[in-house]
Amino acid sequence: MTEDFMDSPEFQALIIEYLNYLKTSLPGVRSSLSDKLYKDVYKFGHNIKGTGTSYGFQSLSDVGAEICNTIKNEEYSPLGAHLDRVEAILTEALA
Repeated sequence: MTEDFMDSPEFQALIIEYLNYLKTSLPGVRSSLSDKLYKDVYKFGHNIKGTGTSYGFQSLSDVGAEICNTIKNEEYSPLGAHLDRVEAILTEALA
């Protein structure tokens, strides 16, 4: 039954909406990173950590967890690369 739901046109439309939401959020998240507003970047990472798998994107959940762990460990230099990975996942998924 779960597979039937995931293949439904309604759910597919929600997936596209979700991916587009994340894509339009990325410039603001990058701006927050530039401004060293790590709490905002953490919120974004926490969001995709919790929602990515629900929409069929384990890779988004994984990178969300990496963003959260990176900030918790106060190792901010990898965050740009993590956001690049999110962007690459979104670009591929929306192609």
